[in-house]
Amino acid sequence: MIKMVYAWRDRAELGAERCEEHYRTVHAGLARKVYEGFPGFVALTYNRVREARVNDDNEAVSHVVTPDFDAFIELWFEDRASFDAALSQPGLDHMFVDHANFMETDIPANIRIYEVDETLVAGRLVLDDQG
Repeated sequence: MIKMVYAWRDRAELGAERCEEHYRTVHAGLARKVYEGFPGFVALTYNRVREARVNDDNEAVSHVVTPDFDAFIELWFEDRASFDAALSQPGLDHMFVDHANFMETDIPANIRIYEVDETLVAGRLVLDDQG
């Protein structure tokens, strides 16, 4: 399994609520067209940062800070080959054009991309379509 995380900042002049609504009502639909039914695709989740905190010097108290990003998605594929093949999908260009409608695109490195290893330590993961 391969998991990729894509993180970004909202377009500040639109505000968080409008950016989130655009993602959920427009961009998520574009993503569904690209990924659903694609061989090896497992899941895509959208995450909105509601609050960011830091913990200084390993103290029990944390402090609210400005987050490094406003939202991120998690994109799972069965393997690297499936993920790489998905990047050449015809609808992907529509998704990139749509980015300017909700995310900050006029800054360097506007999308942060992380390939991560996920290890479930306790509990269970539940994926649903509450999107």
